Amino acid sequence: MGRKLDAREYKLLLNPQIFSQAPNLQAANAFWDRRIRQIVRIADPKAGPFKIEGWRLIRFWDTPNRDLSDNDLIVRTRQDTKNDFAASGVRQATLKLRMPDQFIVATSWLAKREDEDAEIAETKFEEDIGPLEVLARPPGEQPKVVTPLKLSTRNRFSLSSEIDLAPNDPLDRLDHVLALFPGAAGLVSVSADQSDLDLAGGPLIHEYVFKGSEVALVGEAKAKFTLSIWCFDEPSKQPDVAEMSFVVKTDNGKMSGPVARQAYNLFNSFQDSLSEIIDQDHTSKTSLALPDRGSRY
Repeated sequence: MGRKLDAREYKLLLNPQIFSQAPNLQAANAFWDRRIRQIVRIADPKAGPFKIEGWRLIRFWDTPNRDLSDNDLIVRTRQDTKNDFAASGVRQATLKLRMPDQFIVATSWLAKREDEDAEIAETKFEEDIGPLEVLARPPGEQPKVVTPLKLSTRNRFSLSSEIDLAPNDPLDRLDHVLALFPGAAGLVSVSADQSDLDLAGGPLIHEYVFKGSEVALVGEAKAKFTLSIWCFDEPSKQPDVAEMSFVVKTDNGKMSGPVARQAYNLFNSFQDSLSEIIDQDHTSKTSLALPDRGSRY
């Protein structure tokens, strides 16, 4: 039967130029008041702004031949920091399998060996929901995002396992990834003598995270909002990526029709109301963070 779905996350990639340099909680809530409050108040007039501000250092990894991403796998390291982005504390490695087929993802395993029963890392099974759009490549033109006339969604499923790294734990070769996440060996199409392929890192990401805003849905369900802003290489610069998202948890793997419908309508309202500030050039923030900065997307 596979895993039960933990949550559904609705993601909307925005034009990062709408945010100024060095984002902060005040600026995030100004955006909320100016653009978001009028959308969510239909569902919950009492919904408040963001309350929590956080900072992280993030980097995505792959081989030069994209042996991970070409097999629907993503490797990321992340570290919580203070507002100066000084590296300290525990670094975490995450391996994520993400693809449209729910049952392939639900029956996969990443952080355990084939002969073991329990995962050796925290693992989540979620549904990622974004606008229905494709990145088209017209002959002789730059790629551009194409959307349908009727607003809808693109749904993918993700299985992610997260492991804390010790200060001296290496993560610069493919076999280091396979040692941390043994289940990935059956998902990567490389021969045994290639397992020591070097990993390349994408740009160093300085992530500003704003959370704490909740919108009440039907019954006890809630949509929990996050605004994530990325600055590549330098923290105090014009942001490179901005994403507004909200998560709705399932009830032991299930979601009622009224809750699903309300979340779907809310997300489409975001697409409609924010249409002029949606990113028209990219379909995924992760693709922008890969070592080649998404040149093949």
